[in-house]
Amino acid sequence: MFYPSDVQGPRPVSREPSDHATNQVVITTVPEAANRELPHALNVAAGATAATSFGDNRIDGVLYQLGLRARSFSRVFVPRTDATTLAAMPKDRATMAARMISADYQADEDESGFSRTFKIDFETDVNVAQVCQALSQSTAVSEVRPNYISRILASPSDEFYGFQWGLQAIEAEMGWDIETGHSDLLIAIVDSGIDLQHDDLKDKLVAGEDFVNFQGSLGQRYIPLGDYQDRDFDPDDEDGHGTHCAGIAGASSNNTRGITGVCWGGKILPVRVMFRVWDRFENRETSIGFDTDIMPGIKFAIDSGAHVINLSLGGSNGDAYRPILQAARDRNVCVVAATGNENAGFPPAPSYPAADPNSLAVGAINSALNRASFSNYGLGYAPFVMAPGVEIASTYKDNGYVYLQGTSMATPFVAGLAGLIVSLGLRSGKQLTVDEIYTIIRETATPLGLGKGDRFYGEGLVNVPAALKAAQEKLDG
Repeated sequence: MFYPSDVQGPRPVSREPSDHATNQVVITTVPEAANRELPHALNVAAGATAATSFGDNRIDGVLYQLGLRARSFSRVFVPRTDATTLAAMPKDRATMAARMISADYQADEDESGFSRTFKIDFETDVNVAQVCQALSQSTAVSEVRPNYISRILASPSDEFYGFQWGLQAIEAEMGWDIETGHSDLLIAIVDSGIDLQHDDLKDKLVAGEDFVNFQGSLGQRYIPLGDYQDRDFDPDDEDGHGTHCAGIAGASSNNTRGITGVCWGGKILPVRVMFRVWDRFENRETSIGFDTDIMPGIKFAIDSGAHVINLSLGGSNGDAYRPILQAARDRNVCVVAATGNENAGFPPAPSYPAADPNSLAVGAINSALNRASFSNYGLGYAPFVMAPGVEIASTYKDNGYVYLQGTSMATPFVAGLAGLIVSLGLRSGKQLTVDEIYTIIRETATPLGLGKGDRFYGEGLVNVPAALKAAQEKLDG
């Protein structure tokens, strides 16, 4: 990884760092307190004026009593625009800004609370727990929480020059005799962005968005680097992590160059929600993202018509993801998420969104088909599955190729498999439900350890041909 000269050698902090922004909270109001006049963060990035008060004394009054001044209030989620309209819309800034300013929330977005969720940025660091406790007593607020941090779940290894052992481990070649990917399939990579000019990816990319918009305080742990302010329409990848995941799931294949993705056909939607930081606690560069960027990024993927969403990221944010992941399930969108890299069991150490029952959790194995030493485990990840996650060769930023390892790398193998199953449905004119797809992937996985339901290996290693055969039988039945 690249270490900028201006941040080399910082002193690591001696105490456990915060897992949330230290000058922000997120609130969801009761329906009658929703303020439709407040701008989206995207509106602000496009030139709208930020609001410094909420407009309801039941909220503004609490902050006044605490002696706090807000830098801005903004709505977290952008109203839905249907996928057909979105695809046909020019991607210039003026047109997109007009769409965001004029769009109205739909009924299900009001019911789920998306239209009533706001981020409060304070002018200085605050006692987040105290603010949350005070706001939770307000009759205008139905939920309040910190703006939690999620981290990418990969670690760097070596430059790319080897072989893709992972495709052999999941028997991908036999699966490609059944399905290679339908042209209408859309897989969303919600991550650090994607190298938009990569030779192995550019022909498969559709126009995405950059949801990173951090204006606050990172406390003592992180130093922000690169592009971390103002949401825009350029989801290019400064880290390389999202590009690596995109290549595993769906790099251009059978084209005599580069690598082979699990799912050859279809398109990839780049959604940037993570940005680079220097981690003073671990003394290295990595990427992080906040709930208020990640969750609207997931919503954008859903609204854009994604069939599969890859989430190679995780944090300790618990039930915060439940509404947006439920929305994905309601719209029949598969969400595949990494279990995490702490070598921790769940319970009691969950990583979200993988621990949410609306997602399909993925752990990592090595080339000997043993659980990777870092891979999280535990029956609390619902029935989870395993995929290759050590020394995985794939695409990288600056048109490059590298080996990386982590449950981040295992996850897009499964996202690619889900894409192949969806492709069978698109080809037949019949679509399987998310629950049916998750069940097929779990039931056809090759058992490892002590067999199905093993604490360390879950349902086992995903098997591409077995899953596709089961899916085809289900569609034909």
